[in-house]
Amino acid sequence: MKFAQRLSCAMLLLLAGVFSLGGFVLVYVNSADMLRQAAAQAEQWHRMQYYTLETEVLGLMARGEEVTDDALTERAMEIADFGDDGSQSGIWLGNADGMMLFSSLGAAAAEASAGVQAIGGQEYYLRRAQGSTYLLLESTVSAPNKSYRLRTLSDVTGVFAARDRQLARFWCMEAGTLGVCALAIVLLTKRMTRPLDELYGASRRIARGDYTARAEVATQDEIGSVAESFNAMAEAVQKNVDALALSARQREEFMGAFTHELKTPMTAIIGYADTLRTLELDPESRRRAAGYIFSEAKRVEALSGKLLALLGLAQQPAALAAVQMDRVLRRLSTSLAPVLGAVKLDMRGEKGLAVLGDEDLLVDLLYNLVHNAQKAAPKDGMVHVLCTRAPGGGVLLCVRDTGCGIPKEELCRVTEPFYMVDKSRARKAGGSGMGLALCQKIAALHGAQLRIESQAGVGTRVSFTLKEAKEAQDA
Repeated sequence: MKFAQRLSCAMLLLLAGVFSLGGFVLVYVNSADMLRQAAAQAEQWHRMQYYTLETEVLGLMARGEEVTDDALTERAMEIADFGDDGSQSGIWLGNADGMMLFSSLGAAAAEASAGVQAIGGQEYYLRRAQGSTYLLLESTVSAPNKSYRLRTLSDVTGVFAARDRQLARFWCMEAGTLGVCALAIVLLTKRMTRPLDELYGASRRIARGDYTARAEVATQDEIGSVAESFNAMAEAVQKNVDALALSARQREEFMGAFTHELKTPMTAIIGYADTLRTLELDPESRRRAAGYIFSEAKRVEALSGKLLALLGLAQQPAALAAVQMDRVLRRLSTSLAPVLGAVKLDMRGEKGLAVLGDEDLLVDLLYNLVHNAQKAAPKDGMVHVLCTRAPGGGVLLCVRDTGCGIPKEELCRVTEPFYMVDKSRARKAGGSGMGLALCQKIAALHGAQLRIESQAGVGTRVSFTLKEAKEAQDA
């Protein structure tokens, strides 16, 4: 049974219990009042009969006459009230031994009176007979050397009939009221528990793998707070799941790319080595084969070196200190001289700038960026490097080219290890897809983020901002 149904049933049971208890108390209190009124009237009528007989006894004694059974019986006959049919109420007169001397009781009243022993005093006694209820009162009439028992019966069936009618009307009223209340309670509980159904549905969808599911609850109560917490939890779960999925995908791509990048030069090395081992070649062919083996081995060496550098940066963060950018740019120019070929290096910027960083890593970062720009075949034959103060503080470094550019949809992945936009061009130029991944890691170690702007066929601009050394010391 659902929570809304249990809540509705509990509220209905509580409401029915309260109504029933209140109704029973009301009806029975009312019927008890009616019975007390009927008993008071019956007692008053009984006293009238009793005093009449007592007066008769005293009158006979005052006249010096003997009090006989016939005299009291005659007097009882005179005062008896038989009612319309002789069954509503009446009197019964008997001697001390309980022998009846006179009775004005109808058949039902006589049946009710039969078998009743002396009840003493003037307390009433209720008896049922033939579907009617009678209230019995009894008193003792004293006479010289004898006594008589006077019993009166009053029909109080109407009191109990009125009680039963009130109960029946109450049951009908309660049934109607509970029916209306049941409909209202069902509608209210359904509305109140709708947010819980929404939470349940969202949790079921998440359990089935739909991590985008959210609970659409906008109530300003505890359930609304739970829904907000649930949605925040679902958001965190979705982010973690997406991150795990991305990490797993990147790991698979990394392993596939690493295997491919390692297999390609190894295949060439093994092939040329086998040729040298099995065939008799002329000196020129042997030299050419050895050159291929050497170049492919150097490629494997460069690949392993960059991979080791990337892993080393992840395991042991660099110690940052004040670094003079003039010195970094001079070292960069010297390192690039053998590899730029026909491409010229255009370095501009302010003199005397110092940043918080690691000199060797910064040289390596800029070396990789310039080398990538040179491999993009800039149209103007130049790679532009800018070092200046950033408008918002810090030192801005920018490497720009007018080469082939990067398609917009590829920009978000160019910093992944082994990812290459144009694999054939990259391998032909000696690339491994590790350069930008290494640059991104070095920038992150310096508290910076690579900003890559590119347009296919126009060129690429890579920039990042380092903290100026004097700012770091002030902080």
